[in-house]
Amino acid sequence: MKKKQFRMPPALIIVMMFLFIVGIMTWFVPTSVVTTDEAGNSEIIYNAAFDADGNIIENAGTDPVGIWDFFLAPIKGFANAADVAMAILVSGGLLAVLTKTGAMDAGINVLVRKFKGNTLIALLMIVFALMGTVYGAWEELPAYAIIIIPLFVKAGYDVMTGIQVILIGAVCGNMADVVNPYAIGAAVAAIGNDELSLGSGILLRLVLLAALLAFGIFSVIRYANMVKKDPSRSAVAGIDSIQVPIRSDEGETASAETTKMSGRHKASLIAFGIVILACVLGYVPWDSIPVGNQTMFEYVNILQTKLSGTFFGNLLGTDNFVSFGWWYFDEFSVTWLIGAIVIGLINKMDLHEWVSTFIEGCKDLMGVVMVLAASRGISIFMGSRESGMSITFIHWIQSFLSGVPLWAFAIAAVVVYLLIALVLQSTSGVSGITMPIFGALAFALFAGTSAGSVGGQVILMSAFTCGVNFVCS
Repeated sequence: MKKKQFRMPPALIIVMMFLFIVGIMTWFVPTSVVTTDEAGNSEIIYNAAFDADGNIIENAGTDPVGIWDFFLAPIKGFANAADVAMAILVSGGLLAVLTKTGAMDAGINVLVRKFKGNTLIALLMIVFALMGTVYGAWEELPAYAIIIIPLFVKAGYDVMTGIQVILIGAVCGNMADVVNPYAIGAAVAAIGNDELSLGSGILLRLVLLAALLAFGIFSVIRYANMVKKDPSRSAVAGIDSIQVPIRSDEGETASAETTKMSGRHKASLIAFGIVILACVLGYVPWDSIPVGNQTMFEYVNILQTKLSGTFFGNLLGTDNFVSFGWWYFDEFSVTWLIGAIVIGLINKMDLHEWVSTFIEGCKDLMGVVMVLAASRGISIFMGSRESGMSITFIHWIQSFLSGVPLWAFAIAAVVVYLLIALVLQSTSGVSGITMPIFGALAFALFAGTSAGSVGGQVILMSAFTCGVNFVCS
């Protein structure tokens, strides 16, 4: 009899297993609370709880959960993370609509035809990095290899040059994950801190994206020029079995010829670009950037200020518009929903086609949403920022790891996520399992430092995206 090969369980099952483990821990780990005085100083009271009136009950013991609570936790988790879940589903819908139009393929083809050499390498890597950092592009990348790899082979490079352009570009974007709801959004939801959003740490992630991409482009260009000058130095030199896709007599792949840029394609890409730009504007903390006696917040939101109270302002709803710099997940969802509608109108999709395409895109991400719901269930079992088992862990962590510098924590976190990703290759699954606990760790270690508890959790999220995506990608 043939031995059955081991298969890693789905991410949802793994997260539910950890939910079960955390549920068992509630029977043995006592709850604790945090109190804050009028001066803003916080104190942890170990083995305590709040009663219905907010009074502290000492020696409260544990707060065990049962089998019913275990199955109820993902349901409550879905309700608590509804804003993140909606952002994920809507983004999937927009991407499905955009893919249906063929605009992304057409855009790549335009770059391939118009640019050459180092310029083409840099531009293509920027495009793939943006695809990675905005929506975690990965599974769809092989489709572009049919166009790009033969192009570089014909230009005198090798197969590896084309592969590096696609994969290294995307990895740089995925490791930064500037506004990726499937990674950063899932991490925020799993941590369960209301002070965090997609915008938390966005400046850090933008800098990280720029640094990774600059190094990636330099490395690929250096390799490409070396191979073009001396083909014997290619990583695949002498391997005759490597083949590139069959090309037509004109030197273009079939895919490249069938997907040409049209006016609708251009308009669709512009609309998508505006969506991304709006998200970046919405999440950058403009009120922390001084300009003279004011901040950038006043300048970025000047149009909203002028329209408020006018007829057009009321028509557009500017009074209910959340100012750029203060966006959360609801604003992300609205922006991407409007973008999906606009792209559908540009391409004259009928209602049935648009709805079916949009829903199909949402359906593809239901697995991520279910993992998100289960991970938020772990956060519910762990407790809140004021009380619960999580405060007990914070108390223990502060006792053993107090004084750990932020840089050491960041390096350790990246290494840990590198190791975890070797076993579980799912960003949503990894965030669901680790963030409720690691988030409490970051909160505890840096609560009294200049970085602050939120700063520690922001560093944790970037360490998570760097470590996991370096391996998973």
